[in-house]
Amino acid sequence: MEKPRYYFPTERDTADLEFSDLGFDYLACPYRFEAVFEHGLWRSRGLQEDNVMHIPEGSQCLHYGQQLFEGMKVHRGPEGKIYAFRPRDNAKRLNSGARHLRGPEIPEALFLRGLEEVVQGNHPYVPPHGSGASLYVRPFYLGIGDNVGVKPASRYVFRIFVSPVGPYYKGGFGPDQGKGFMVSKHDRAAPHGSGHIKAGGNYAASFYPGTEAKKAGFADAIYLDPVNRKYIEEVGAANFLAFKGDALITPQSPSILKSITRLSLLEIAGEIFKWPAEEREIAVDELDEISAAACCGTAAVITWINRIVDGERSWEFPFDERWQQLYNTLLGIQTATQDDPFGWRYEIPTMGS
Repeated sequence: MEKPRYYFPTERDTADLEFSDLGFDYLACPYRFEAVFEHGLWRSRGLQEDNVMHIPEGSQCLHYGQQLFEGMKVHRGPEGKIYAFRPRDNAKRLNSGARHLRGPEIPEALFLRGLEEVVQGNHPYVPPHGSGASLYVRPFYLGIGDNVGVKPASRYVFRIFVSPVGPYYKGGFGPDQGKGFMVSKHDRAAPHGSGHIKAGGNYAASFYPGTEAKKAGFADAIYLDPVNRKYIEEVGAANFLAFKGDALITPQSPSILKSITRLSLLEIAGEIFKWPAEEREIAVDELDEISAAACCGTAAVITWINRIVDGERSWEFPFDERWQQLYNTLLGIQTATQDDPFGWRYEIPTMGS
């Protein structure tokens, strides 16, 4: 079994980067992990240095969208240890998508091995604790092969690359960072389609309405259910959250991606703060009764929504300190600055351990 390659020890523990000034952008790190599936077997290729992929031009991922990805973050704790957040849940979600797209599942042990090796290999690029930055981890899955027929691939590539990133929105999170969103006339996903899996094509469908919203001066689009067009589904590439009275509510729909960040925030709300928390249908008309709104996801964690516009109607929402409590608690668990009662932190073994 190939061992990860490492940097030779020097006086520096981290790369010579201004981590506190990073945006949410791609920065090529030296290594990425790769495994391939063929003849019914997964085979690890270990760490690769080339960030350019070479795949057959007939590959199903290129022509028919047989492609999945995940988004994760890795943080350095105050004592120098490195932690991933709920990686087994990412592996389960990726495999749910693989089953839906009729591809082979990735063994959890292979997923975790790839995560460990790519983080260990690129450890100088894990931002220092307190910098406000993190190491973004992008596992992805492609159906490949010499093919022209509409059918699942017989060969697959699983790859993980990493990039140090700053906040998704410059300025991060806080009471002066509210964003406005516009209800879109377009649909993000079909009622019984692939909206519930993290397939690349779902995001391509958001480019046109997202650009439309941004041209109108909004941060992104809000999508309604494609059947009745009356219930809120998602906010751009994030999940919707709201407070109605004492309760934290979030939409329930078979075409919504199960955000690991959202599920974590619901558990924190219910278990730590003892707030009522539930998934259910949320009609646009119910915005009249909602006191606070936000969206959440791996990239931004939580984004306060200060305004929603739907045609001639609009709603404004003040900043609610409960968003700050949720944000601080989730980030505290991820960065090991507070207890993790749920067992969500996954320590990446260091060299020699």
